[in-house]
Amino acid sequence: MLACIVVFLLATATGTVIWVRNSNRLRFRERGWSLFILIIGTAFIMAQILRIPVSNPADWIAAIFSPVYKPIIKWIEKEV
Repeated sequence: MLACIVVFLLATATGTVIWVRNSNRLRFRERGWSLFILIIGTAFIMAQILRIPVSNPADWIAAIFSPVYKPIIKWIEKEV
């Protein structure tokens, strides 16, 4: 549990630095994406600490792109 608190505090400190640094430079879109990636990374780390089973992100990418690349592979194999 202490590890979760430490990770949360470090993520909060990092998010504050990102917020202030990008607000001063008027980079609002970069600030938003940076914080979004930070939140996702923090969630994955918390899941690992709490031993919550999370599948590999490579499996997610394969599941998303499999309907796209299977017809392309069949089309290429038919051409060759």
